[in-house]
Amino acid sequence: MDRITQKIKAGSEPSQALGFQVTRILYVCDSYHLPGLNAEICPSPWNIIWAVSIEEAATLVQKVDFDLVFIEIGVLDDGGGTTVQCLKALCPDLPVILLVPPCYCKSQPLGQKADHMFIWSGNPELFHAMVRFIEDQICQDTTRRAVLLVEDSLEYVSFFLPEVYKAIDTAFQGARPPRLVLAGTYETAMQRFRELGNHLDCVLSDTRLPCQGKESPGAGIDILSRIHRELPGLPIMLMSAEGTNKTMAQAIPAPFLDKNADQPARDLHAFFRELVWPAQALGNNACLKDRYPVQTSPAGFTRIGNGSIGGKARGLEFLAQTLNRRPDLGTVYPEMVVSIPDTLVLCTDIFDDYIRENTLDRFTGRPLMELVQAFIDAPLPREVRRYLKTYLAKTFSPLAVRSSSLLEDAAARPCAGLYKTYMIPNNHADPDLRLSHLATAVKLVYASAYYQSAQAFVRSTTAPPFKDSMAVMIQEVAGRRHNDFFYPAISGTAQSMNFYSGGNAKPDEGVLNLALGLGHTLAQGEQSFRVFPKYPQANSQFSGTRDFLENTQNRFYAIRMTDYPETLCFGICSNLARRDLSQALNEAPVKALAATYVPAEDRIRDTWYCKGPKIINFAQVLKYETPPLTALVSDLMTALTCDAGGPIELEFAADLPEQSGQPWKISLLQARPMSSPRDRSLITKEDLDEAVCVSTSALGNCILDTIQDIVYVNPNTFEGGKTRDMAQQISRINAELAKTNRRFLLAGPGRWGSSDPWLGIPVAWQQISGAGAIVEIRDGTIHADASNGSHFFNTITARGVPYITVNPGACDRIDLEHLTGCHTVRDEGSIRHMRLKRPLLIKVDGKHSRSVIMNA
Repeated sequence: MDRITQKIKAGSEPSQALGFQVTRILYVCDSYHLPGLNAEICPSPWNIIWAVSIEEAATLVQKVDFDLVFIEIGVLDDGGGTTVQCLKALCPDLPVILLVPPCYCKSQPLGQKADHMFIWSGNPELFHAMVRFIEDQICQDTTRRAVLLVEDSLEYVSFFLPEVYKAIDTAFQGARPPRLVLAGTYETAMQRFRELGNHLDCVLSDTRLPCQGKESPGAGIDILSRIHRELPGLPIMLMSAEGTNKTMAQAIPAPFLDKNADQPARDLHAFFRELVWPAQALGNNACLKDRYPVQTSPAGFTRIGNGSIGGKARGLEFLAQTLNRRPDLGTVYPEMVVSIPDTLVLCTDIFDDYIRENTLDRFTGRPLMELVQAFIDAPLPREVRRYLKTYLAKTFSPLAVRSSSLLEDAAARPCAGLYKTYMIPNNHADPDLRLSHLATAVKLVYASAYYQSAQAFVRSTTAPPFKDSMAVMIQEVAGRRHNDFFYPAISGTAQSMNFYSGGNAKPDEGVLNLALGLGHTLAQGEQSFRVFPKYPQANSQFSGTRDFLENTQNRFYAIRMTDYPETLCFGICSNLARRDLSQALNEAPVKALAATYVPAEDRIRDTWYCKGPKIINFAQVLKYETPPLTALVSDLMTALTCDAGGPIELEFAADLPEQSGQPWKISLLQARPMSSPRDRSLITKEDLDEAVCVSTSALGNCILDTIQDIVYVNPNTFEGGKTRDMAQQISRINAELAKTNRRFLLAGPGRWGSSDPWLGIPVAWQQISGAGAIVEIRDGTIHADASNGSHFFNTITARGVPYITVNPGACDRIDLEHLTGCHTVRDEGSIRHMRLKRPLLIKVDGKHSRSVIMNA
């Protein structure tokens, strides 16, 4: 049992239900998901065996007698020869459930013959419900009572399955619960009704259902009407996403569940509460005493609750597994100690209860300040506050309170920066105030799930009734106190695939970004130090001494440990102080990582112990390898990429030893899959044939399909001596488009952002801030090298804007003026603003440095 669990463990583990028919499960998923899923359903009453491919699964089913197989659809995307059909051919009676992500598109051809399909985001309640559903299916007891659910929607079946089981367990406490029977068509529903008859406890039916192979708008009404005529005393309920069907339900008569209601699960449970026997009602509150059990995950983290630990916490589980497989790191790199911070996870069921009990769903879409205040005012569950108070009694380090939603860091569609992280000093003399700070931070992470940007992301990647749910990770902040501030010497991110490679670096060699202080600098895309792990001493992002002086990090973030207001500053920078480098010149991290500019020599010396302006260049770590941080991170990234089966992004912090001779402390904070094209080409031959722009030298990795505006340098009227005027013209167009939040494609000759107006258009980033993609055309109009050594280019890299270079010749080409449906909005001679009726389709394959632009 880990240290945090010992702090807050309360009571014994709940006993497992008896009588499971499923005992041995085969779970097939990619290797990145495996540790997190193991944590989600741990402790498990089943013997679960894992496989990372269909081929491996096919081998296992021939050796082991399984009761059930789960297959994540991601493992079927690699074009492997063995399919689900082959697996079923080996064991025809073996139930197979196919799991798809919330962003799964129904139009995608499945071509698989699984027995059932559900939408899966790591929710352990759904996992238990799916197993129980299979047990109900194979139940041979003809006297057992049943609940009939008639629903054909993949989304709603996945949503209702765990909710119906929870409602059944509440309504039938003290008795053998009825089994759940599912029907997806009119014919199947009536057949199940005939078979079950008087053994039914209730029937719930959707309104629109397939009937004789076609969708029938009133099939569910007909089903319930016939059942009511034959068994008038049987409880029934009509469900629909169309509120007008409530009148039809009253005519049956039957209760009505509006699928578009804020909390359809609440209405479902209310229906089942009407089935409660009087003798059972007395025991309904018995389960509330320990509704949030304390458990230890396989990686040693402490989790509170029965829900999911969320995507970010699953990434930590993956990190822990890889770290356990590399015990040799301590031997290979004795100068450093690698660990994962102690972590406490509040599972998603706590968030769900907090939202429901305080009716916070009603603040969806409200102004931000009103939304935030509502969450701050709403109390956390009493049991959770008790756990947090016990935890704080033995924890006095600064704390990071981080989001871990169901969708966060998912391999299918990873997202970063969507939800909030808050840091608190956790050192106030009043323990009640410390508890208030922590509780407020948790509530504000919860509130960020209701921000408009987060809600828009969920709507664009899922379908109703799915709602993202939020777990929270509480971690001790990596770093050390320096006078009145707390921060690590180095915060870093590492990516095993570098979509903005330059010089001799290759995309698959990865990239590191380093910053002094807390990682907020990196998260906000502020000035940082970009490093190619294979060439750590190369400073390719800087063109010379002046570039070093002007564009290296001169501010950093730290936690203020004294003189902070009792309410803290949970708004801007979330309790962080933004410090100038000049304020910390005598603090140990700056002394260790700074170099000095010597004006008399016009050179930079890699030491703090000289007179002159200080520059953070990390020379001690990068050039002199004390310690060999890049080598360690590179080695670790290789292991992570191998274990994940694809490119990975890592967040870490490195801190100085407290005493000379002691090792540096390397803290691994987060790992997530990178969005990357698979080996099957992102850009097809048809794309190359149809494209108006083809590049074999593109940087970035994305598919863009929302850009309708093009700002284009007209080669026919271009004059090299007027590039400064062109920069001002582009700036005016950028400002106009920014008013309506319209992103645009920027295209022209030479080096964008060049300080030399004869080598390109000398725009600053704020003059083209609305550019969603940039094209640099090398057609002989201007002769200039690529711009990937400039600060301008580093801003593009930090913002993830694709940079497409076109070298007209045998392979590359561009012809933007002949796009269909294009008209000129503004023509200033050298600069032309064009708009399309339909958005462009821009594909950038960062792995192969290719790009195409075409009509959508």
